Amino acid sequence: MGRLLLIAYLAQLLLLVLTTAEANGRHLYSERDSDPEEKEVHLYTEAAIARLKNLTPNTPESKEDLHKGYRSNEQLFSAVEEFSTRCSNISRLYSIGESVKGVPLLVLEISDKPGELEPEPAFKYVGNMHGDEPSGRELLLLLAEWLCSNYLKDPLATQIVKGVHLHLLLAMNPDGFELRERNNANDVDLNRDFPDQFFPDNNNESARQPETRAVMDWIRKNRFTASASLHEGALVASYGWDGTASGRTGYAKAPDDGAFAYMASLYARYNPAMRKNGEFSDGVTNGAAWYPLYGGMQDWNYIHGNCFEITLEMNDEKWPHFSKIPAMWDQHKRSMLMLVASLVKSGVHGRVKSAKDARSIPAVISVTGNNHDIIASSQFGDFHRILPPGRTYAVTASSPGYVSRTRTIALPNDKAVTVEFLLDPVTTSDTALGEHPLLRGSTRTRQKDQSFEEVASKETSDQTFSRSKMYNEPDKMSDSMSMEEADLVSGSNLDHLRLWVISSFGATVVVLAALMYVLIRWRGSFRSHVLRPATRRI
Repeated sequence: MGRLLLIAYLAQLLLLVLTTAEANGRHLYSERDSDPEEKEVHLYTEAAIARLKNLTPNTPESKEDLHKGYRSNEQLFSAVEEFSTRCSNISRLYSIGESVKGVPLLVLEISDKPGELEPEPAFKYVGNMHGDEPSGRELLLLLAEWLCSNYLKDPLATQIVKGVHLHLLLAMNPDGFELRERNNANDVDLNRDFPDQFFPDNNNESARQPETRAVMDWIRKNRFTASASLHEGALVASYGWDGTASGRTGYAKAPDDGAFAYMASLYARYNPAMRKNGEFSDGVTNGAAWYPLYGGMQDWNYIHGNCFEITLEMNDEKWPHFSKIPAMWDQHKRSMLMLVASLVKSGVHGRVKSAKDARSIPAVISVTGNNHDIIASSQFGDFHRILPPGRTYAVTASSPGYVSRTRTIALPNDKAVTVEFLLDPVTTSDTALGEHPLLRGSTRTRQKDQSFEEVASKETSDQTFSRSKMYNEPDKMSDSMSMEEADLVSGSNLDHLRLWVISSFGATVVVLAALMYVLIRWRGSFRSHVLRPATRRI
């Protein structure tokens, strides 16, 4: 009987160990080695994952109910075409590409001189990036209608139309809208599909979705000063950085953190519901402080397009009933208008010219204490620099072959400042100033259809200009990235070690059980043989 009880006990112990090892093995490998579509899970915190799950729209009786009242893609395009005809004096309709299913990605430009190059700032709004967040489609069309109806009647409308080139991409993800899904027709989240400074897996641009590539090309071909994308699922204005080098939630400052915070605060200031919603302080948040995401459009705009973009969460509920659109327009109208108008109401604007012949020249515009530079165009030498008001700045203009010049500018709270830089050509007694990587090679100027990367393209390998390196240097982000990778590797090794120990322990128990069974069977009593050390063999 004793033998049977001992064997039963050992069998139960062995079963418990093996079950535990199997369960731990499933847990340890599930986050990294399961479905390939889940390979990014380790980049998000548990809170972020929970947040994404909670952002699914309230499911109505059927998906068809979601579309009630909203224009279909065909109806939306018809409305936009009708608008461009009716308001042709201030608008232009063009396409930047196609979706997966071949639906055109139409953009409506609003300006007193649409389609013409001018020394003016450009702003873009992007709607319906996520298919299940359609309110932006309707709100942007309402914005266009208001500007057309009030141009030359309302001072704000007139100021925007005459002073800014406004571009409206009403539906970045028309396929997702028709499918009633967040992702595009290839089931890819477009706001996780852009190349990212912290997520190198997205760096292969040829592997990006057609909608993503179309927007990237659009940004590179236009000198957008600022931008905002419209989303749903919260009520807040969010700004970059959207991710962190460590992958952890926490405030992540971009070089122009002050400018981004100013833009977000400006939007929330004219939106009482957003400012007082209680979930976010004053209705604004840093993206990474809310929850980190990787592959987002917002940070890519800033790093690769010199476009200062913020993200606008327009409504707590995803896919709001269409009857709520008029109220949403009333709530957001002033904010949307003032954000665009801020490009001419604030910041530092100006032109760079040669002091010798007053010719406009391309130049790099730098602000002391800020390592993010912008460029003045080659056509007009114009620049438009967003900066938080109420401060004093040292602004420098540099161009190859010219002596750099710095101006001290006190930026008031209530208006923009315009300044002209006249740069003297370099003489033999001058040092070679103005050799900025963006403008290396005095003949390499940026044309309308050239990207910032093309302007800075290298003639030799040592002339390569890496924007990501520029951002990594101040806070040693490149070192942090290496540490992060090391953490991931060491964490993975630790998981494997834990699993190996558990499995080894189970195997040891099996061997011991077998040995004891042999001892019991061939030596008789377990007690008598264990207690006689002289006869034990090791």
